[in-house]
Amino acid sequence: MPSSTRRAFLAAAGVAGSAALAGCAGVDALSGEQKFTYTLNADRLDASLAELALWEPPEEPRPWTADYAETVDAAVAGERPTTYGYQPVPDGEYVERDGTYYRLSVVTTDLKRIERPVLTLEWVGKLDDLDDPPDRARHQSLTRIDRRAVKIAYLAAHRREIGGPPLRDFVEDGGYVYRRGYEGPHSALAPEPLHDYVQYSGVVLAVSVERRELAEPAYTGVAIPVADSEAQFERALDGDTVDARIDPSALSEDQRLMLYRDQYEETTPLSEGYRALLADLGLGDLLDASADDAPEAENGLRLALDGEYYRYGLYVNPAD
Repeated sequence: MPSSTRRAFLAAAGVAGSAALAGCAGVDALSGEQKFTYTLNADRLDASLAELALWEPPEEPRPWTADYAETVDAAVAGERPTTYGYQPVPDGEYVERDGTYYRLSVVTTDLKRIERPVLTLEWVGKLDDLDDPPDRARHQSLTRIDRRAVKIAYLAAHRREIGGPPLRDFVEDGGYVYRRGYEGPHSALAPEPLHDYVQYSGVVLAVSVERRELAEPAYTGVAIPVADSEAQFERALDGDTVDARIDPSALSEDQRLMLYRDQYEETTPLSEGYRALLADLGLGDLLDASADDAPEAENGLRLALDGEYYRYGLYVNPAD
């Protein structure tokens, strides 16, 4: 709905609608039953889907993604750039070249054993507990790629210090694997460390860098033509990225107020209108939370409504 109509509706609905909805939300649940607050956020997008979707290389590229601009152009030109152990292009992103819109994709095409420098850190101790701490490089004084490497290797060292299963989401081979962007002046730790110790989060850690042979998947970047006009690209994005579609004529006045507010919430038991709206938004799985459930959330979703698009999300938390 156009924003002017939205403002007019909110002004007309005003306090009366709010009071009616609050009354529904204020009904007490059964004695002793855990109550939950359901908070809905919906914001109209100020740009077209096409404008929001297009990937652009950052003004200050990170060392480990600095070659994206070059490899994206190569993929668009049909050259199929291939890298080992890391992606050559930002997978799933869209780019435009000379009026044609492409979706970037990464596929695994091979496997190869390659030698890589691997940074591991060993716990020396908290700085405040050390009588004679060794000379060390402070985390903030390191280059950008080394700061990233030390942060990840620290997580592995901390887990070894306190015990528990190894971390797998970020940590590789017990630390950080340098694959690209560290050559020349970009790293003081790889391939040969210039520091024996580093300090991170108030902890002193011993530096070890070894060259290890790793089995590295070969990743090939491809660019798939999606559209040859912005209008066609917009339709493709509508089909690909929209999570819910609602006919405005099917909304009650209460539901319109729930949706068009910057934030709307109810505490269980939820009104029937709110439950129906959340189900129409594809959020039915979050209804009927129980005392055993942790706080839940769905965000970053997109809604098509009356020719406009909204970003929305739902947050479910135990009521105070």
